[in-house]
Amino acid sequence: MKLRIICAIGFLALLIANIYALIANIFWLDILSHIGYFFIAFLLFIHKREAYNFYFYLFLGLTLIAYFLGLFANFWVLGEIALLLQAISYLPLIMEATKHFKLKNMSYFMIIYLFSIVALNTYLILLHINEMKSYISGDVTTTIYTFYYLNLGALGITAMVYYLSSFSRKSMFFISLAISIIFANVLRDMGVFYFKDISVEISESIIRMGSALFLVLFFTTAERSLKLDNFT
Repeated sequence: MKLRIICAIGFLALLIANIYALIANIFWLDILSHIGYFFIAFLLFIHKREAYNFYFYLFLGLTLIAYFLGLFANFWVLGEIALLLQAISYLPLIMEATKHFKLKNMSYFMIIYLFSIVALNTYLILLHINEMKSYISGDVTTTIYTFYYLNLGALGITAMVYYLSSFSRKSMFFISLAISIIFANVLRDMGVFYFKDISVEISESIIRMGSALFLVLFFTTAERSLKLDNFT
């Protein structure tokens, strides 16, 4: 109980620090507060650390390295390297989720719906990448952004397949994690390529805090089907 209170205070302190960093335009504090979300979330479920596997530590390690390199984004090509590492970090999550797929539970309607969602998301991602080309200089950077958004799309599609084929509590945490990651990055890019708004940046920070919690909840939750599984 005491640990939960400490972690709750830690999350609140980091959120306040992040809001101050956004208002005062302190870039390094903004990045460090995002890193802190993962440490507090890890500490909150430290008693379940045996549930953390190779994919968890690979995702966490790549994400933290990407954040750290982000502190020096204006130096050389470290910003592009950070983005590439962040894109690669989504692959362990995808591989972990595919281990729990139960495709036999999906009806023909779900399969048709899934293919429709995949087609629509692929079109929207390619459209978004095409629009961003006017804001990006260099073929290498464009390629990295394309790879990044394709991986984001793959993460979202994986989450949808996992949830529709499982309807488990674990799949709910994963789709929540995927949505949080996607929305946080969309909000971030709004500030990078279009316009900066403090309310958008604060929303991004809150969502990133949620993604850290959903990450540990996904890995520490056992795969059990919910009652919704009876309706498939």
